[in-house]
Amino acid sequence: MITIIDTNKELKKNIKIIENEDYIAIDTEFIRERTYFSKLCLIQIASKNHSFIIDPLSKELDLKSFWNFISQEKVIKIIHSGRQDMEIFFQQFGQLPKSVYDTQIAAMVCGFGDQVSYEQLVNRLLNVKIDKSSRVSNWSFRPLSEKQIQYALSDVTYLVKVYEILKNEIFLHKRELWIKEEMENLSESKNYEINTKESWKKLKIKSTKRAYLNKVKYLADWREKASINRNVPRNKVIRDDTLLEIASLNPKNSEDFRRLRVFSLDKDKNIISEIIKTLREAETVPENLFPETNYIKKNKVKSLAVLELLKVLVKFVSEDQRVAQKLIVKQNELELMAEGNFENLKSFKGWRNEIFGKLAKDLLEGKIAFGIKNKKIQIINSNN
Repeated sequence: MITIIDTNKELKKNIKIIENEDYIAIDTEFIRERTYFSKLCLIQIASKNHSFIIDPLSKELDLKSFWNFISQEKVIKIIHSGRQDMEIFFQQFGQLPKSVYDTQIAAMVCGFGDQVSYEQLVNRLLNVKIDKSSRVSNWSFRPLSEKQIQYALSDVTYLVKVYEILKNEIFLHKRELWIKEEMENLSESKNYEINTKESWKKLKIKSTKRAYLNKVKYLADWREKASINRNVPRNKVIRDDTLLEIASLNPKNSEDFRRLRVFSLDKDKNIISEIIKTLREAETVPENLFPETNYIKKNKVKSLAVLELLKVLVKFVSEDQRVAQKLIVKQNELELMAEGNFENLKSFKGWRNEIFGKLAKDLLEGKIAFGIKNKKIQIINSNN
């Protein structure tokens, strides 16, 4: 039976065993359904020959020695789809681990698509099926069952082998630079810092009216701060659709909230008062400081047919080069290309230009076309 580490002595002992490894795998288990911040419940670590689980909820444990270890550059820390893990470490320690390698990002240039799961990778690379039935467990409840422990450990025990295979594949095809930018972005602290004033950008807003956007911005900022202070999910304070409706109605007093069925004038007296105060603050902002949105309706892209041809080209390159589409080019860049704007686009720099940018320009200049042979798309030189 696997022992879960819950004392400083045991933690230091196990870290000592792996501290000279070239790379180790890390994963976490947490719960977040009822809180704004994730509650860290387990930390799993595995090297080639040793694996263990840390219980951060233990009152006998201080995670200082763990942080000292993962903050060192010499040991590569392997994660899979680890943005949430990184966010938890940032919340817990105020910093990020160094030398992090995400196997989901690595898989994007090895023919596994945009967001391949850990279990899919393990199955395809190692021919092992992982039992994911414990995924939605209450990881804060103690004691943990043997099944939960086995599940948690399986998230790291195969990760080392997956890393070795992907790293070798990338080296053989000389694609290290293809994922360099994504890996570096994963370790940027600014991506995990909470900026409440920018929270409105996470909402699905279809309007471009700046006065409306200004109200949305102020309401979203207020909601984010309220969620943080209470440590509850945003929708527990107020739902997205309700927030957007309030911004549209712009209620001036509590009576105006009768138009919104989710509010009770007596029960929600305090929150109604806060919302009205927030909207009044928004009204003091000069028009020239109103925010703008990058939302673009499809009918605003004039050359829709050209845009669709560029999408076909992206799919062709993705399949031909075995690299994820979203790593090659983003939707907004395709829209700019379709309108003839090529300035400062990543698609025309470095490896992206070599496999896609040059072809995109040739397509837009009429130098190449598409053909079909054996039920597969092919690039045809239009001069031939």
